[in-house]
Amino acid sequence: MSILDISIILLAGLLGYSFAGVAGFGGGVMLMPTLTFFLGPHAALPTLCFCSIFATASRSWLNRAYIDWKVNIYFLIGAIPLTILGTRLFISLEPTTIERLLGFFILIIVVSKRLPAVRQFKMKLWGFIPLGGITAFIAGVVGVPGPFTSVFFLSYGLQRMAFIGTFAFAMGSLQIPKLAVFALNGFIDKDTILLGTGIGVMGVLASYFGTKVVRRVPDKYFTIFINIVLVIFAMFFILK
Repeated sequence: MSILDISIILLAGLLGYSFAGVAGFGGGVMLMPTLTFFLGPHAALPTLCFCSIFATASRSWLNRAYIDWKVNIYFLIGAIPLTILGTRLFISLEPTTIERLLGFFILIIVVSKRLPAVRQFKMKLWGFIPLGGITAFIAGVVGVPGPFTSVFFLSYGLQRMAFIGTFAFAMGSLQIPKLAVFALNGFIDKDTILLGTGIGVMGVLASYFGTKVVRRVPDKYFTIFINIVLVIFAMFFILK
């Protein structure tokens, strides 16, 4: 890759993770197309895993006082085994159809939240075990499950700093078994590590900026912002 290519990727990482620092998710969705264009899909996802560890770790640390650890424990019980299965499928499958289905599902969830019956839906703690499994499988196959999973974290009642910190820890934890599968199948080399680390450092800086912004946003407007973002990402998955 040329210096220009690397500069464009780093800029995309800075913009994507600045957004994720505010919304709590979306950095991977915004960065994945850029990485895929320059590296190809099978090199893009391992690189994204590396930089995601940095970005999610920094968001977790900055919001550590607000993290709901019970949610993360239940989530990871279901997530870790299916992360490995989903990542192995990613290596051999074309994920386009799954991405479109994911987009439609996100859109249905957001629209249905306006219905009286759905408004009263309250995510239970035990529900994070199957949610972890489903999310991990999607994360392995598609690479970026954040928009789908975030709906249920919000439905549990997490707001602003608690949502961003708890969600970041959950998503970051998924990257470790994914990287193990990629390493065992020869998808990680020196360039992947260096580029992923470079983008990850950008993600740390962006997370700090995003946290400063979120502290100033009332819960009501934060929820409206997240719903708008979910619709945008749903259309991205459907139309890409």
